[in-house]
Amino acid sequence: MQKNKLLILLSGICASSYAQTITVRDQSSREPLENVVIQDKNNVQVKTNIKGKADVSTLLKGDSAFVYQFGYATKKVMLSKDMDITIDLSAKSVNLDEIVFSANRKEESKMDVPYQMEIIKQKDIEFTNPATSGDLLQNTGQVFLQRSQAGGGSPSMRGFEANKVLLVIDGVRMNNAIYRGGHLQDVMTIDPNMLDRTEVIFGPSSTMYGSDALGGVMNFYTKNAQFSSDDKLLVKANAMVRYASVNQEKTGHLDFNIGGKKFASLTNITFSDFGDVMSGSTKLNGYSNAWDRNYFQERVNDRDTMTVNKDNNLQKGSGYTQMDLMQRFNIKTGSHITHNLNFQYATSSYLPRYDRLNGDYAGGKFRWAENGYGPQKRLLAAYTLNFDRKTVLTDNVKVILAYQKIDQDRFTRRWQKTARISQREDVAVLSANVDANKVIKEDHELRYGLEFTNNDVKSAADSTNIVAGGKGKAQTRYPDGGSKMNTFAVYLSHAWEVNENFVVTDGIRYTNTSLTANFQDTTFFKFPFKTAKQNNQAVTGALGFTWKSDNDYKVSLLANTGFRSPNVDDMTKVFESPSGVIIVPNPDLKPEYSYNIELGISKVIQGKYKFDITGYYTSLTNVLVVRDFTFNGNDSAVYQGVKSKVQAMQNGNNAYILGINGGITLDFNEHVSFKSVLNYTYGRVTDTKIDTVIPLDHIAPLFGQTSLIYKTKNIDGEFFVRYNGKKALADYGPAFISTEDNLQYATANGMPAWFTLNIRLGFNITKSLRLNAACENLTNNRYRTFASGINAPGRNFIVSLRYKM
Repeated sequence: MQKNKLLILLSGICASSYAQTITVRDQSSREPLENVVIQDKNNVQVKTNIKGKADVSTLLKGDSAFVYQFGYATKKVMLSKDMDITIDLSAKSVNLDEIVFSANRKEESKMDVPYQMEIIKQKDIEFTNPATSGDLLQNTGQVFLQRSQAGGGSPSMRGFEANKVLLVIDGVRMNNAIYRGGHLQDVMTIDPNMLDRTEVIFGPSSTMYGSDALGGVMNFYTKNAQFSSDDKLLVKANAMVRYASVNQEKTGHLDFNIGGKKFASLTNITFSDFGDVMSGSTKLNGYSNAWDRNYFQERVNDRDTMTVNKDNNLQKGSGYTQMDLMQRFNIKTGSHITHNLNFQYATSSYLPRYDRLNGDYAGGKFRWAENGYGPQKRLLAAYTLNFDRKTVLTDNVKVILAYQKIDQDRFTRRWQKTARISQREDVAVLSANVDANKVIKEDHELRYGLEFTNNDVKSAADSTNIVAGGKGKAQTRYPDGGSKMNTFAVYLSHAWEVNENFVVTDGIRYTNTSLTANFQDTTFFKFPFKTAKQNNQAVTGALGFTWKSDNDYKVSLLANTGFRSPNVDDMTKVFESPSGVIIVPNPDLKPEYSYNIELGISKVIQGKYKFDITGYYTSLTNVLVVRDFTFNGNDSAVYQGVKSKVQAMQNGNNAYILGINGGITLDFNEHVSFKSVLNYTYGRVTDTKIDTVIPLDHIAPLFGQTSLIYKTKNIDGEFFVRYNGKKALADYGPAFISTEDNLQYATANGMPAWFTLNIRLGFNITKSLRLNAACENLTNNRYRTFASGINAPGRNFIVSLRYKM
């Protein structure tokens, strides 16, 4: 007995004296890398676990081994009997075979996908250090961002914006029944600090995602609670503080993970305080003084007063605060079943509509004393079931049940008037998604599923006398009797790997959409109907071919369709545009469709140099546009005491968009790389009422970004130039037609071209502490992005400190 105990003791001593562990981390973020392959010369392999650790005791000692993972530079390491080392891998700019999750709602190789896609990983988010998710998208150089106020950001893709592009977070669609055709700020309710990755799909994607995916889909994946790979509790924490000079931004963030083998929890908290934005003072050629903030609104002695702004570059009334919370739980109840609970809550302070407050004058005086959004709130509660046991019908099944509640309030008060109008919109959304896939004979894979959504819209309004304090009625933005919008869809997608170089992808989707809106109080507008109803069906499809050569060519050809069903905002809203136009309900609307064909070509040379280009042509029918209308036989109506021209959303027009996207990525060596991307879009619409072809709304001018990147073990750096071409007046819609391009905010010659010079740096102070610093718009240029109602930030010094454990 004593002898056996001695042998066990000696074995333990020997095992401990020959610890053979390699830990692998990302060189920049210092995050442990999972599933990294470590291989000796006999091709024996081991992989790292969730902590980035691998036991290399089974590998050949006294010789070298290679450490590699897709997207990182391979490293060589000598194996010894007693080793416990940490290896930092440097990320490559040229990635040959990334994994994507969103193209077909499952994990697959990007090389097999015919879509143009952009992947933003957590390490990229931490290095670029965006203040908002709008900034995160803009940093790609491939998504255009319009702003009406500092607390806004409306992404545009391939000439589509707002309710014609789809936002998805953790598999749940964010687009709801009141997403409008103008400019939206809903992407700002997503905290970039809680994201694990973002995938952007360009072009129509309705086969997999349904309505609204005309220009593309932005898929946001938040960090998930992580299980421990052994009996020890996995504890991770990430804390960050950031300061930006251009708006005196102060942001604090904390997330921490506690995980066992069966249960894991992740908590995320972010708070940001954004002050008024300082615009640049260096006026580029073609820029006027029209964007100066010479005066701002103040209430003095119960009277609206135009107060002189001491610094007309300071955009008074643009500041706001934002808070984001997230809690996720991960639970294993078997070897093949996991359950996930996902709670998200975002809220803001009052968000001033800077474009209305500064740029909307009437006779030399402000038109508005107050104009803005109340606290914008987004709540998400979702449950996800993942079952990965193979059956006759499925290899994997994912079920997502979600509830969302969105509060959007608007407050307006005209100049020198005492009546403050409050319009309150509450949207409750229930949704269910079931997605499954099955591999058949290795060469064929089926992806199929269904989706159900229910939108319940409540709209209320009142008028408050800010002096006397009394309350009265006001016109609601949407039907005061409530509106409901339901969708049901089924889809089937299929991939056929003809051989190792050729993949065929196809799919089809059927969607039914029903909408009912009830008008009760017609005090302000005598609607010719009490109830408006719609029921629409849409069938969409996709067919793609992907050819991959052995010498790293990829050619993809894609033909696909998209659609968008009219929602509550399209069909029923009452809204005053800034140009003295009143938008009234029109229940006779039909879905708009897009038919797209695109060709993509990419070539990688020596695994270091990548060139890619995508060209596309999209035809649109039944395009929804705002045009002249009559209400009860009249072409004008009195709204809030002002006689306004009547317009409404209408079908009937056809349009087309064509464009090209090109990119170059060069890895000169392990430390230096170069990246550049350029986007061109052209769009026209045939207006049947005036029998002419005119520019289509939302078409961004030529834009792009060029970067020079430097990486070492402890320092990362990037110098980049961001640029936009000119938007000429001839490329705006005619002044007599209501468009979303905000011609009133352009100069006499349109929107001038602009550029900014920028630099950002990252320093690893210790293995846990990292300092990021940046200077954006080095030359302090004054500019506006196309269709924006607020100047872009001037010279901006940013510093952040991040701690990880």
